[in-house]
This record gives sequence, structure tokens and C-alpha cells, in this order.
Amino acid sequence: MMQITKPRGTEDWFYERAEQFMILSTIIRNLIYKYNYKEIMTPIFESKDLFVRSVGDTSDVVSKEMFEFLDKKHRAMVLRPEATAATIRAILENNLHNKYELPLKQFYIGPMFRYERPQKGRLRQFHQFGIECVGSKSPYLDVEIITIMWHLLSYFEIKNCRLKINFLGDQNTIKKYTKDLVKTVSKLLLCDDCKSRIKNNPLRLLDCKKDQKQFQNLPSILNYLSSGQKTYFQTIQNLLTELKIAFVVDHKLVRGLDYYNDFVFEFVQDTDEGEFTICGGGRYDTLVNQLEKNQNLPAIGFALGIERLLLLLEKNNVHLTSPPMIDVYVISLSKAAKLWAHKIMLDLRREDYIVDCDFMDRNIKSQFKSSERKGAMWTLIIGDDEIKQNKINIKNQTTKLEHSIPISELINFLNQKKEQTDNEKNT
Repeated sequence: MMQITKPRGTEDWFYERAEQFMILSTIIRNLIYKYNYKEIMTPIFESKDLFVRSVGDTSDVVSKEMFEFLDKKHRAMVLRPEATAATIRAILENNLHNKYELPLKQFYIGPMFRYERPQKGRLRQFHQFGIECVGSKSPYLDVEIITIMWHLLSYFEIKNCRLKINFLGDQNTIKKYTKDLVKTVSKLLLCDDCKSRIKNNPLRLLDCKKDQKQFQNLPSILNYLSSGQKTYFQTIQNLLTELKIAFVVDHKLVRGLDYYNDFVFEFVQDTDEGEFTICGGGRYDTLVNQLEKNQNLPAIGFALGIERLLLLLEKNNVHLTSPPMIDVYVISLSKAAKLWAHKIMLDLRREDYIVDCDFMDRNIKSQFKSSERKGAMWTLIIGDDEIKQNKINIKNQTTKLEHSIPISELINFLNQKKEQTDNEKNT
């Protein structure tokens, strides 16, 4: 019989790998709460029309990468390829912009799905952390978005990172620029993807990796900005300089989704294999109006791949897993002792102690070894004699000192030892 395996482009998360995910998620949440962002959770599948209308039917995500299916009523559904459109849909559907003070500062952590060629750091089911801030257009807010990502990378002391920024302007600016861009590139020998982009989405020409050598002398979109747009972009640069956040202006920087306008950015790291994109984002001030006419709410956000960040941390020797450690391991010497053990473990867990025991009917020697492997701070030994005397033997695995105490004193004993250890650490 053929073994059933996981689908291509997916991962199983367990033990150390799952712990890495949980630790990283906790670090991200603790940081983002400092900026007063609130978590939002949306369904992992949505109407296909949501992404066609928002991301754009000419984008690679919609045209090549979506997992599509029909539900039982033959409605076109997709597994969400990104979360920005879903977040905006949730805001509009639940009227959050009228229920809560603007700007709405939202964040998410969850799985996304794209049918693309799997490779290291790029999967078909992957996880993203992202933020979406809706209701304000301000260069100060744009810089706060940058600061969040800079803050996270600084926390992990990631070196050789670069912030790249650009300004696309509004749709009129982009229209004027792409007209001249098409004139310039039409004279070049283009790859098949660019031949398609020149007709359907000329701005994406700048994102092509194959034709970059030919694109050295393309016109810059920055020369097409209005005076107001130039002032806005210059304010962002001034603020970043004041905050000592280094950046480079890259006039070829565009984002892969159609809803972006004005300010866009990426954090990248230079590696031996080339440029490694860590995260990217920007403004999408017209997306709300695309999904609900006569509703205009400016917005900005970014997305960061969790798997890509874990890969980056690994390359930079940042370790998130902790050594195995539990507070108490309970060793039972008889059937009667097992019942006592489980009563004791429940009491200890109610007091927030991490507790475990043997479930494999191992002998006492093997149970002690199991306690050591799990990194237990204390080992409790319960046998028939202890039950008769209503006492318990407790051994400190570090000092190897043993104590025999009444069972009723166990929690007080452990609490006192814990307090004593904490005081020693603080002095």
C-alpha cells in the first residue's frame, strides 16, 4: 500500500519547529501590542471575486497561484493567497470603521496559500505576519509602519539589512509613467513574462529579474510625481533620517499586487546567494473604494513570511528553542501510587507548575532517566510507603538533595523554593 504523504509545498510543524513558531509568534505579538495594534482573524477561504477585484486579475497571484474550488452551490472560492484584501473585507462587512476610532490598527498571523514552485523559504501553504492600518494618510504613520519592522529586526540583531523605499504616486501618475515606460522597453528583447506584462500590467516590468540588465536606463517614476507627492515622500525620508533608520531610494521598487500606490518599501538582506527579501508593503489608498463604492479610507500595511523569517534567523544563528524543562516529574512505584500521582499533578498544574509523569509503565530507573531527559527541576517519588505515611519524597535534580514532607505541604514547599530561587537571581 502506498504511503500517504503531505502535499507538495507544505510542512509539518512539531516539537522544536512548532516551538520556534510559538516563540516567534509570542515575540511578534508582544512587540506589536506596544504599538497598540489589535489582532484580526479572517477565514482561510474567501470568494474568488474578492481577490480578483483587489489584487488584480493580471497579477501573478490571481492569474497563476490561487488554489480555487467550487463550493456545493457552485460559487467560486479560493484559499486566501494574502490577507490584506480579506482584512479590508472584514472591516467593511463588520462596519469597524464606524464602530472604532480611526485609524484602525490591525495585525494578523496565519496561513496563506499560493500554488507556486516550492523552494526554500517559499511554500504553497505558508504563514504570514502582517499589519493593516486603515483610515489615515500621514507620512508619520508610514514611518511608524517602517519602525515596527525595523524594531523586530533590531530585536533579533539581524545584520546587513537594507530598507528600500519608493513612491509610485496615484493612478494618474502611474498612467503617465507607464506610457513612457512602455515606449522605452518596446525596443528591447523581452522575456515571455514581460511581453505579457507590457500589455496587461506595465509597472510590473520593473519587478522582472530576468531582464534587469536591459533595464538599467529606464525612466524613473520619481520624475513624474507632483510637487505634493514629492513633499510627502521627502517628509518620510526626513523622518527616517531623524530616527536613524538607514534607507535607500530605489525607483524600480514596485510591489507585486495591483492595489499599491504612493509609498512602497521592502526590507532585504544581502547574502552570498543574492538579495533576500524579508518583508514588503506600502500604501493601498484605493482598495477600500474598489471593494465598496463611495467609501474612501486610506490604508497602509506590510506582510512578513514566518517561514522566511525563521530561515533568516537560522542563517544568522538566532536560536528560538529552549532546552527541555519541566518543573516537576512524578515517579510512581505502584498502581495505587499512580492514582495519587495524578491527583498531585492536577493540584500542581492548578498552581501553574509544568508537570509530567511516565505513561509507558517503565521501571524506576527508566523513570529517573526520563525525568533527566525532560529537564525536570524536581522529581517526586510516590510508593505504597509514602501513601501510608501521607508523605512524599522530593528530590532536587540540580543539588541532588532529597526531602520527605507531608503531602499537604508540597505546594508551600515548592512555592518557597521558587521564591528563594527568584530572589537569588535578582541579587
